[in-house]
Amino acid sequence: MFKIKEFCWKCYKHLRKLWVPRQFHSKRSTAQSQVRSHFKWRNVSYVRLGSLLACACAIGYDGVVNDFTYCGSFVRFGRSLKTATLIAVDYLGLNEIDPDYEQKRKVVHQTSANRLLETCLLNGGLYIKVGQGFAAINHILPIEYTETLAKLQDKCLPTSKEDIQKVFRKDFGKLPEKIYKEFDYTPVAAASLAQVFKARLHNGQQVAVKVQYSDLQKRFISDLATIIFLQDLIELIFKDYNFGWILNDLRKNLVQELNFEQEGKNAERCARDLRNLSYVHVPKVYWGFTKKRVLTLEWIDGVKVSDLASIKKLGLSLKDVDQKLFTMCAQQIFKSGFVHADPHPGNIFVRKNKRNGKADIVILDHGLYEEMPRSVRVALSQFWVASVQRDEMGMKAAARRMNVVDYMKFASVLFQQPVTIEGPRIRSKLTQEDVDHIQKVAKEQFEIIMSTLREMPRCLLFVTRNLNTVRAISNMHGDVVDRPCLMARFAQRSIYDHSSRSPLEYFNWLTRRVYFEYCLWISAFKIRLIDWYLNFLYLVGRAPEGARSLMKDAMDQEKQVLR
Repeated sequence: MFKIKEFCWKCYKHLRKLWVPRQFHSKRSTAQSQVRSHFKWRNVSYVRLGSLLACACAIGYDGVVNDFTYCGSFVRFGRSLKTATLIAVDYLGLNEIDPDYEQKRKVVHQTSANRLLETCLLNGGLYIKVGQGFAAINHILPIEYTETLAKLQDKCLPTSKEDIQKVFRKDFGKLPEKIYKEFDYTPVAAASLAQVFKARLHNGQQVAVKVQYSDLQKRFISDLATIIFLQDLIELIFKDYNFGWILNDLRKNLVQELNFEQEGKNAERCARDLRNLSYVHVPKVYWGFTKKRVLTLEWIDGVKVSDLASIKKLGLSLKDVDQKLFTMCAQQIFKSGFVHADPHPGNIFVRKNKRNGKADIVILDHGLYEEMPRSVRVALSQFWVASVQRDEMGMKAAARRMNVVDYMKFASVLFQQPVTIEGPRIRSKLTQEDVDHIQKVAKEQFEIIMSTLREMPRCLLFVTRNLNTVRAISNMHGDVVDRPCLMARFAQRSIYDHSSRSPLEYFNWLTRRVYFEYCLWISAFKIRLIDWYLNFLYLVGRAPEGARSLMKDAMDQEKQVLR
């Protein structure tokens, strides 16, 4: 009973800090203000005090009956509401006509991102997962948000031995020691929804046991309702910022992620889809030791794809690793249509193949997948190929099949950079018309991107997330593989794979393939030609000032068509 009273008192003090503004506790500066405010605030204070005491009593009761489940939801709601309010106030304080508006807005972006990061870490669970999701959509959010929230990839909730045992008692009816020959309670990895432990089966097989946090299922509904409520609240204040549709899609996928039996099925399907790639390995699922909140998998020794030093220490080639990784992703997107939606470095391991000494790609965490219908795969492939060939009519037709109106903006979202149909143009300076156009695009870009994302098939939202994540890995490795060409060739090949394969269809496809390869060769030749020309100018001392910057812009513009 003493612990309940002590807990109620702590909750009361915490909620009082959240709810009662500081000025209510400060002394008035004059006697007149004291008299004027005495009756005004006294009744309000009594009501607040009574409400807080009632909440504290309810929290204490919840601790006895429900193991503080609803109490925690209440505290997380208060903390989240406070953060959302502070962020809204900061943005409302910005003035667009202020000469320093852009600089001040960046400061507010960073401050707000830091607040979100802190709130997600304190609330844990679903909040961390949603934060990770927002960090991945770097084609929507400002860089201050995505870089700050990316820190959530390596964060997790601390948990006790008793919590792990609670999950096993409820799901298996026995403790881990009774199920496995050995079970180490020290986690070897942790994420937003679960932790991974090392264990050994009775036949001596070493396994990885993924155990969900014990209170996550209970917290899911209330926490998700809180996040959606706050999003709706922000939308009332800022009419242009509407992420509700993203959260609704995320909710459907989170329900699947909480079911580890479904994750096991996803892993087995992934292995079947990629069985032609001998260097791709998916850990085996041990169904006799798997439940909805416990997943037992084959133990894999490997290193993260982002750990460059360890990869080189194994004697593996980054070019070989990237070639295999990009081929795997391209096959999922353009061929099988069953796409891993979260291939961040923590979910992709690299190991050395004992037979040939080359790299194997190990895919982990199969909780989040996206199913691409055949019609979307074909349309996406056609759009990709048309982009490489600078075929504006082909791009427009393929985009229309995906219900996208602004096909150029869709290309920018898909390839993560501006896309133009015309070839590169080299100018010595920007005209005033260029400056006006850039300013107009910068102002309208957010609304256009959001409109394009709402138009396109929902499955492509996670496909773009996959592409962005793989693109980041490529940049991390120094772009040692021509990823754009590899993806483009897969897209072109998939068009034939989804055709009737009649002799006439094959001839037409072969003709288009030759033209496609010609376009790739021309683009690559232009890039080399620009580079040669620049080096020649510097060699003879005739290179104009700023030539390297201009040439680099031209080369980037030529490369963008492949991406």
